[in-house]
Amino acid sequence: MALRHARCISVNNDVTITLEKSRDTVLTIMSNLGFVSSSEINKLKNIKLGLLRKNSVYRHGVTRFLPTLKWNAKNANPSCVRVVDIHPLLLEPEWIIYREIILYHEFIHCLGHIGHNNAFYTLESLWPTIDQKKELGKKFMEILKLRNSSWKWKCLKCNMHVLRQRKSSGRYLCRRCNHKLVDEAI
Repeated sequence: MALRHARCISVNNDVTITLEKSRDTVLTIMSNLGFVSSSEINKLKNIKLGLLRKNSVYRHGVTRFLPTLKWNAKNANPSCVRVVDIHPLLLEPEWIIYREIILYHEFIHCLGHIGHNNAFYTLESLWPTIDQKKELGKKFMEILKLRNSSWKWKCLKCNMHVLRQRKSSGRYLCRRCNHKLVDEAI
């Protein structure tokens, strides 16, 4: 029992160290980009970092704000943020570039740019490796879909397939040819 508990502490420590290293890298680059003041950087250093559920597929990162009644400001800022969560798979070394892009994206939200509008995307475009975001995001999403899917819904007529967590049980039709989809276990 003690070994299992010690292992959990070690894993959590590794997660914390990885998240903190990525945060430091992202904040250093953000301060060099020049659109953030040093006081805002210091506020971003205090934001709690966490992990999404491992079965999350469509969310790779999320900024969770406190309820608006608890905000100590009229507009969103880092003091209004409860936690920034990222997908646990992003902790793997091969995803370091995408992890930093996601953290940067979430930190822009923390600075008060809640919506995805032109101002938000202008700030996001300043990131040095932003041109890799779309490609890495697609690759990451495909891996998550494959990991979290138990069934492949196949169309026998046009060979289209869709990965899903549940059986279709013949309830769905192919959107290309309107033929009934068949379940195949993965």
